[in-house]
Amino acid sequence: MTRYHRLSAVPIRCTRVVTHRSIRVAGLCALTAALLAPAATATAQSTAAGGTLASSAGPSSAIATSIAATSGTQATPPTPPPAPSAARSAALMPKWLQVHVEQRTRYETVDARYRPTEVGGDQQLDFRERLQVRASTSRAWLFGEVQDTRASLVDSASTVGASAVTKTKVVQLHAGYAWRDLGAHKTTLQIEAGRISRDLGSRRLLSRNLYSNSTNAYDGAIARAAGKTWSLTALAIRPLFYTYPKVARDPRYDKLVMSGLYFTSTRKRAANADLYALIWNDGSGVATATRRKLNTFGGRLFGQFGPERRAEYETELTWQGGSVGPRDHRAWMQHGQVGYNFPKARWKPRVLAVWDYASGDADPTDDTNGTFDSLYGDRRFEFGPLGLYGLIARANLVSPGAWVIVKPTAPLETWLQVRGLWLAQARDRWRAVGIGDATGQAGRHVGTQVEWRARYRFTPHFDFDGGVTLFDESHFVEVLRPSPHGHAVYMYAGIELKY
Repeated sequence: MTRYHRLSAVPIRCTRVVTHRSIRVAGLCALTAALLAPAATATAQSTAAGGTLASSAGPSSAIATSIAATSGTQATPPTPPPAPSAARSAALMPKWLQVHVEQRTRYETVDARYRPTEVGGDQQLDFRERLQVRASTSRAWLFGEVQDTRASLVDSASTVGASAVTKTKVVQLHAGYAWRDLGAHKTTLQIEAGRISRDLGSRRLLSRNLYSNSTNAYDGAIARAAGKTWSLTALAIRPLFYTYPKVARDPRYDKLVMSGLYFTSTRKRAANADLYALIWNDGSGVATATRRKLNTFGGRLFGQFGPERRAEYETELTWQGGSVGPRDHRAWMQHGQVGYNFPKARWKPRVLAVWDYASGDADPTDDTNGTFDSLYGDRRFEFGPLGLYGLIARANLVSPGAWVIVKPTAPLETWLQVRGLWLAQARDRWRAVGIGDATGQAGRHVGTQVEWRARYRFTPHFDFDGGVTLFDESHFVEVLRPSPHGHAVYMYAGIELKY
């Protein structure tokens, strides 16, 4: 079969006569060449910071991005999703109008898979195009984002879903208004309503995902009050889910409601704090047996300290109550990390020790469900690539790890992360994959993951992102679903154009 996809304005012809092996070799060669070739020609212009049409911060914000800034390990609250600044278009457009376009093409391949319906390896060529437009005054703004996501090099045995293909969809379309310098404390009040895509706090429970081909979004309203060292966010939203292969809004979630409050204090750099309460109700469209009514409460403490604030830490503790179907729900999640930065050393290394725990279901046959639910959060920034891979999820999980991030040149940043993977409860499933042993005899040790990732910014408008992830199987997988070689290798290489 032959498929056509439109990339920018050029039709791209994709056929399946090329073998999986040759595509994998070509993908790895392209990744290696892209990393080695520019190393000798790095220039200062590559360090220019990109920005974004960051609607979450009002009419006129812009941010910089790097792997470290989007890794989830930073000691400051995450920023909105990265994209280049519209500064260059200022001379061509009125000041009240900003337009941003981007195109990402990414090839990914894996040589072994573990989900119940998957056999052998797989490959995929992903395309994502975005158009963002913002019209604003000093107090009000209207923001729109249209996105098209498609995939090629797939066949009848490929793993393809709404996370890879949503075709052309409106990801954001909302209006906002801000009142500034209110009262003696110069408080800012901001409200937005419509379709929004936004991070919240640590991104573990509500996020605008960056790696997946599709993008999380939700309909509703967000209000935010902020002072110099604090902010309080209130939200009432309905997250969007799509069906596949017929790409349409999933009618089961038409009555889904997520609401809550999120408070952040940055008064002390060594002890920033978040407190939050979130309510999730699937609504009557979801089958009674699996319908979720979850109350999530938690807090996060994070900061930097010591000489030149080189040491950092973060800890987050979250508790959930409510019900899943007819069963009571009692679950919790904990994240912890400590790190140290060496800004004056060669390559400016940053070293982290991390720990993640998410409760599992001790007895799947009793009246209480114990598996933590990460709601609408992201996991790539801590647990490795998603797409065809995605072997670690924030549910029934015990995962210690170590992480080293280095910057060999100004435009190049790379990391190496090693994580162990255990089940919190042996009788619960490996939730990221969906296999399990109800007797618990397969044990809890699932395996070890080693991830290497690199990102090179050629110019403020052109990035390369690639990596290799190795998953080494342990006893649990060896008993239930072993691969021919005892491990899986996932590789990806992608380029992104932004303007």
